Amino acid sequence: MGKKFIAGLMIAVSFAMAVSGPIAANRISAKSDTVNQIMKSIGIMKTDQGYLSNGSDIVNRGQFAQLLVNASIYKGKVAKDTNVSLYGDVKQDYWAAAYIQTAINNGWMSGYLDGNFKPEKGITLQEAVKGVISLLGYTNQDFSGNILNGQMALYQSKGLDKNIKKTRTQYLTVNDCNNLFYNLLSATTKDGKIYAQTLGYTVDAKGNIDYMSIINNDLKGPIIVDEDWKSDIPFSLTNASIYLDDMRSSIKDIQDYDVIYYSEDLETIWAYDNKVTGTLEQIYPDSINPQSVKVAGKEYTFETSEASMEFSTLGSVKKGDVVTLLLGKNDAIASVISTYDYDTSITGIAVEKGTELIEDENGILTVSDYVVIVNAAGNQHKVHYDNTMLNMYKGALVRVTYSDGKTSVNMIGSHEPGINDYLFSADGNYLGNTPLASNVKILDINENKYVNIYPTRLANVRINRDMVLYSEKNERGAITQLILDNVTGDTYDYGILTEFTYPMNAMSNAYTYSYLIGGKAGSIVGDIVSDYDTEIGPKGFLIIDNELVEIKNLTKVSVQALNSTYVQDTAKKYPLAEDYDVYLFNDGKYVATTIDKISNLSKYKLSAYYDKEPAYGGRVRVIIAEIR
Repeated sequence: MGKKFIAGLMIAVSFAMAVSGPIAANRISAKSDTVNQIMKSIGIMKTDQGYLSNGSDIVNRGQFAQLLVNASIYKGKVAKDTNVSLYGDVKQDYWAAAYIQTAINNGWMSGYLDGNFKPEKGITLQEAVKGVISLLGYTNQDFSGNILNGQMALYQSKGLDKNIKKTRTQYLTVNDCNNLFYNLLSATTKDGKIYAQTLGYTVDAKGNIDYMSIINNDLKGPIIVDEDWKSDIPFSLTNASIYLDDMRSSIKDIQDYDVIYYSEDLETIWAYDNKVTGTLEQIYPDSINPQSVKVAGKEYTFETSEASMEFSTLGSVKKGDVVTLLLGKNDAIASVISTYDYDTSITGIAVEKGTELIEDENGILTVSDYVVIVNAAGNQHKVHYDNTMLNMYKGALVRVTYSDGKTSVNMIGSHEPGINDYLFSADGNYLGNTPLASNVKILDINENKYVNIYPTRLANVRINRDMVLYSEKNERGAITQLILDNVTGDTYDYGILTEFTYPMNAMSNAYTYSYLIGGKAGSIVGDIVSDYDTEIGPKGFLIIDNELVEIKNLTKVSVQALNSTYVQDTAKKYPLAEDYDVYLFNDGKYVATTIDKISNLSKYKLSAYYDKEPAYGGRVRVIIAEIR
């Protein structure tokens, strides 16, 4: 199998971007940006003269004629050449002549009494309203009395005026037209349909256009990055938007064997650096018709038929081979390369060890020791090792190296982070003076439980050197991988300890803890640590493999003010966790509720409980309301 095996044919694929957590801050978030992106992706704002992108520019009547065509069923169906000169100032060779002809023939626009169209004159609000109202199916016959007044009233009642502040005779800018056509998409037509649906677009329950469905129609890929990948991109990369692992990035951060997708309309590239290396253990259901494979102890599906073919009887990958899977969006296999062609190493924390039967290429079963490590990306890797050479233990820092088809496993006794200061910057992009790569992978681990976190979660957080279990830098000195030792506290489940029960057998240490977590009641068995841990109220629970490992006590603060991101006592703000619990405490019982229902501080006394000081990664985990 060649070193540059690429899952050949580019195909249109579905694309799902998670919009939760800190990552959303690096994506399209502002309303105006969303409008611009949707308009650009649909192509409404693209004229034969180029995109209308300068928001303050005045849109002229010739341009607006094409915008109307772009927002109609005629998009892409109007010939650029016409044999008709409709107006004295619109000759048949004028760039917008065909669009003006279409707009006139459909009653969307009209010329002036002097026989001219004035294509270079700015489009006024009342002229633009006539056009979009016409697209919705309305004609002059639908208005009695003053037609213009009727059109403007309909413009307002349909919500077409959102974010547009112009009067009737004022010229519209590019931003105004962006908003006008965006509003048009979610407006209802004369016969009651959502306009976007009449053009074939998907809308949500509120009638707003589904942005992801637009991207789905335009997205191309996967492409495996090699020295020639840029030639496959049909637009200039100079001003293109680049995302690496869903974070804003730059073209220089894309490396060989990354998996990329692109949108030509959006001039945007999404790249993924997600690779899994290990032994090919199983092919499901078989190599005649491979649907999924098991590598390094985990099952993966295929994104393309070309990738699955590599694992078939026609391909070069066989059971027992050590391979590297190139995973694209949704963690599906976009391609595969041999470790003979691609040397790599994986460093992580050992979270599991044991022995199992393995089958060699001759079908002979042998007993082998294995270890499962988790790396900074949160990917688990299962690898076999010789226990006569290694005294493996859980929590060890382990490095697995793949080179020339061979695998070596070693424990790293000590690790020097090479970091000068341990305070994260206010934006989370630096640890001391050391920058974090745009697609940095950060794992926070506690015992065998771990969570992946984004840099913004660590903004202004102070840690110490011993909390850095492992770090790795790229050639520019930026941190690409970071494994932390219980910095955030996010590995705990937070809720209410509602009851503590002693064991029936006096010789047993199996105490029962009943709780509310996420509003749901449950119970778990664990050892008692101290009497304080058995007090009823808000707690943090470290639960691993359905066993209670630790109970964390929380600190109470009286809430004097709150909003969507923090609570405040008389002098200090405490940030809210993303998944904090809210309970109403009444008549000795805790009832789950939501913050909006108990936010009136004149009616409710609120107490917030945090796990540790915000400067050290703490967050408010539980809020308790009591009726005043």
